[in-house]
Amino acid sequence: MLKARKSGFTLIELLVVIAIIAVLIALLLPAVQQAREAARRTQCKNNLKQLGIALHTYHDTFRVFPPGQFNPFGADLVGGAYGGARSCWMQQLLPYVDQAPLYAILSPQMSSGSGAYAWTAHESIIPGFMCPSDGVNPKVMTAGAGSAAASQGFHGDYVLCAGSTQFTGSGTTGMNGMFFPLSKISLANVTDGSSNTAMGSEILLTVDTGSHDLRGRYYNTWEGNVLFSTFLPPNTTVGDQSSYCINGIRRPCAGAGNNVQYARSYHIGGAHVLMGDGAIRFVSENISTVTWNGLGSIAGGEVIGDF
Repeated sequence: MLKARKSGFTLIELLVVIAIIAVLIALLLPAVQQAREAARRTQCKNNLKQLGIALHTYHDTFRVFPPGQFNPFGADLVGGAYGGARSCWMQQLLPYVDQAPLYAILSPQMSSGSGAYAWTAHESIIPGFMCPSDGVNPKVMTAGAGSAAASQGFHGDYVLCAGSTQFTGSGTTGMNGMFFPLSKISLANVTDGSSNTAMGSEILLTVDTGSHDLRGRYYNTWEGNVLFSTFLPPNTTVGDQSSYCINGIRRPCAGAGNNVQYARSYHIGGAHVLMGDGAIRFVSENISTVTWNGLGSIAGGEVIGDF
């Protein structure tokens, strides 16, 4: 009597199947990652668009844009309604980005003269100010855990344009962009045209260790950390300059010097830029430096071509 042959896979057949599955996964994974990044990039763009709407709504209300920050670079403002508070444009926009309850908590503290990094609710996370492509989010720790300055409030990925130059030294206020320390710029001042002038863009945050990195720190605007310059193109390999920054991949730090912060993102090839008319442009990191400089100023008279 013949014995029935048992069905099943041979070892070779099993190995072939496993190899095919591995190849398919290897082919599929990059596509999945690209799809996820495309979704994150779209969300990041939409966040910046909402920021533009909020800025224009503020302008419609007060006939002027909010100051870039309420203290000179590297110095405190003595006296005044916001004396020494080190707050910035972000807190002023809260009622226009569906954060009225948070603004109600912060508003009485704005005229107290106390540092914004000590305000109640300063660690409140606002998703609309975070780019999903930046894995450091959400960030509230400025220095290493256990440090006296460990928590200095919510940090975000979106900053506004101070102009086309470096921020220079302590006490500086005036610059040639739409937002700088104590600025009071209206659309009437943007004689280059709002569609030819950069209003905001992205930066990348850094995980702080023993020292701290102030980039994107909304509640302690000491050295222009909520502003950027078009002095060099997006994602430049030249480091940002600050007394407090940590060198990292795609977010280099050149140490102390003339303070300056550049547009940076994890998006391949460039960064999103919010224009003065509210439009969002994806600006290539290979843009002409001359053109990029021209986008930073509000009244430079530059002729801006295609970019």
